[in-house]
Amino acid sequence: MRLALVASIATGLSLGVMGVYLVIRRVVFLGLVVANAATLGAALAEAVGFAPELLSLAAGVAAAVALGRVDNSSRISAESLMGWAYAAASSMTVLLLSWVAGGSADTLQLLFGNVLAVQTTMVVVLTIIALVVVSLQIVFGRRFLIVTFDPEAATVAGVNTRLWSLILDLTIGVAAAAAVQAIGALSTFALLTLPAMTALLTTSSVRATFVTAAVLSITIPSLALAASFYLDLPAGPASVALLALSVPVAAMTGKRG
Repeated sequence: MRLALVASIATGLSLGVMGVYLVIRRVVFLGLVVANAATLGAALAEAVGFAPELLSLAAGVAAAVALGRVDNSSRISAESLMGWAYAAASSMTVLLLSWVAGGSADTLQLLFGNVLAVQTTMVVVLTIIALVVVSLQIVFGRRFLIVTFDPEAATVAGVNTRLWSLILDLTIGVAAAAAVQAIGALSTFALLTLPAMTALLTTSSVRATFVTAAVLSITIPSLALAASFYLDLPAGPASVALLALSVPVAAMTGKRG
C-alpha cells in the first residue's frame, strides 16, 4: 500500500500538470491515444518476446511526438486523426493479445494496470519522472504556455516553437507511457484530462489552474486507494469515478461568467 500510494502521487503529479496543456490545446484525445499506443507497445513486446516496458515507453513517446502538433486540414481535423489513431491502436492491441496464446499475467497487469502490484523500481522511475516534470514546469513553464496559447506570437517573439513543442510532447509521452505501466490506460487518460478540466472550471488564473490540477490528481487517487483498502474496491476504477465526479461538481459550484 505504501508503494502504491507513492506511485499514485507520482503519476498524479506528472499527469495532472501535463494534462493542463492538453486541455488548453483542446487535444484531450491525445492523452487517450498515447495511453493506448503504450499498451499496443506492450502487446507487441509480448508477441515478439521483448521487454514490455521498453516498447511500451517507445510507442507512447512516438505517438505523443507524431500527433502532438497535428494541424487541422481542410478535410480532416486533428481530433478526427487522433480518433483514427485510437481506434487503430486499440484494435491492434486486442488482435495481438488474441494472437499470443495465453498472454502472461504480468503483461495483462501492464496493459490494464494494478497499482497495488507496483514494484519498487517502477516507483523510483515514476518519482524521478514527476520531479523532472515539476522542474521543467518551474523553469520553462512560460515557454510551454506561450507555444500552447499562441504559437504564432511566440514565433514572432523569436521563440523556437517547434523545439519547445517537441519538448512538451516528449514530456507528455514519457509521463503517460510510464504511468500506463503502473495504473493502466484508463487511469492514465483520466489523470491527463479530468483534473485539468476541473481546475479550469474552478480557477481564474493559469498558476491556480496548474496548482489545482496537481492537487486534485494527487488527492483523489490517494482517496481512491484508501477506499479500495477499506471498502474492497478496485483502486483504478474508483479513482477514475471520483475524478469524473469532480468535473460536474466543479461545473455546478465553480467560477461564474
